[in-house]
Amino acid sequence: MTAVIFEVDSALSSPADLNADPIAALAAANEFEASGTGLLTILPCSVCYLPYSKAIPKDVLATIASSAASLSPQAPISENRRAILTSRFDPSLQEQELPRCPGQIEYIFELGNWSATLTPEAGKKYGTMLQMLQYPFSRGSVHVAPLDQKKESSGSELEKPIINPRYYEGPGGEIDFEAMKACLDFGDQITKTAPLSNIVTRRAWPPEGAGDEQLGEWLRENTVTNWHHVGTCSMGGSEGKAAGVVDERLKVYEVGGLRVVDASIFPLQMNAHPQATIYAAAEKAAVMILEDAGL
Repeated sequence: MTAVIFEVDSALSSPADLNADPIAALAAANEFEASGTGLLTILPCSVCYLPYSKAIPKDVLATIASSAASLSPQAPISENRRAILTSRFDPSLQEQELPRCPGQIEYIFELGNWSATLTPEAGKKYGTMLQMLQYPFSRGSVHVAPLDQKKESSGSELEKPIINPRYYEGPGGEIDFEAMKACLDFGDQITKTAPLSNIVTRRAWPPEGAGDEQLGEWLRENTVTNWHHVGTCSMGGSEGKAAGVVDERLKVYEVGGLRVVDASIFPLQMNAHPQATIYAAAEKAAVMILEDAGL
């Protein structure tokens, strides 16, 4: 995920304004209690999922798709998952009408400054365009710390895991990088198109006028992980424990009496916010647990 910051009309109001004004916050709370109206009813963001074909020029997309098709099976991703990710570039999928086409990139525009780097200027207001890749080829790792690196502790506090996201690393990572860079341009186009162009005055971060090389550097330095974490205990499928942690009944391979029931079992990200899918997995798991217990 990246967060591009834009300066917006300073007259705009949002619930975030209430954080700095206790009197206004109380007035908004009273209005909401009395009539169900006012600033506390505002969801100050817009969400959109798009296939690459809607956001990336055809020639650029063709190059990215070719790179995906030729990705080596030895890359740090199972063959089944690589095939699924590559299939997302299928022209027949890309040409389907919304919302049936795969949403490979998500945009969220929200009032407020999400950047920890950009210092807000007095009297100015900002909006943030979040851009989130839904089907990354990049593969990182999460490990517990080796015993010789653990600090001695008299309590039972666990050491933090060693997390290496490896954003944009390797051949698969380069595919992600080229896709994200192209989608940055489309995010800019969104803000220059009505109705957003009516409130956006300029891009503040990365700065207006940044060249292609500068934007690439900015992208590598300002990519973070989105909130929808999946895959750390993924289902192995037909490849079994060579490609996953749990089987089709969510039992951890070679560990008796242990199941995993949360978003970590999903082998790949999805083109949607995951809450409903997590509910479905939990309901299915509850049924399987009862079945296996003979109840």
